[in-house]
Amino acid sequence: MGVGLSSSITSGAFIPDMYHKYEMRGFMTPSGKVEIYSQRLAESGHDPLPVYREPAESPVSRPELAREYPLVLIAGTKLEAYTHSMMRNIPGLREHTPENLVEIHPDTASELAIGNGEMVEVSSPRGSIRCRAHVTDSIDPRVAHAYHGFRESNCNVLTDHKAFDPITGSVGMKSLLCRVAKI
Repeated sequence: MGVGLSSSITSGAFIPDMYHKYEMRGFMTPSGKVEIYSQRLAESGHDPLPVYREPAESPVSRPELAREYPLVLIAGTKLEAYTHSMMRNIPGLREHTPENLVEIHPDTASELAIGNGEMVEVSSPRGSIRCRAHVTDSIDPRVAHAYHGFRESNCNVLTDHKAFDPITGSVGMKSLLCRVAKI
């Protein structure tokens, strides 16, 4: 790299504006300030104040479904070794995590007679996937957690694309109901 090019890069000449957010003054709101009351949301017909709404699928909003699918599934977390689903064909990376994992609490695993490392089926009303159980006390006993980007164990088949947030359009990747069973 030549001296001119190097100094151009370090001076910011080739760095897109998106990397200069720290230099912005204020926020990207009409007032330039943090807005608790959002005039934009009000004008769009939404509640302009922050309000908690129970997810479309949860033990509270769907107790009848929770009897069959008692765990809340957190899906879509990415593993640090991969970029989305890319680089899965690199043998060294694939050896690190060759299969999708579902994390469950030791108490939950015990109730379900699931041992660490055993193959399990994670099911929702929309489908099921196979994962390897990872028993950990770093997760709530009422929750299961599966990762993103495994073609052969795609957690997207568990999600409900019809139940989405009316403001953001996001589906409930962190609030699905599921069950986990040993295969």
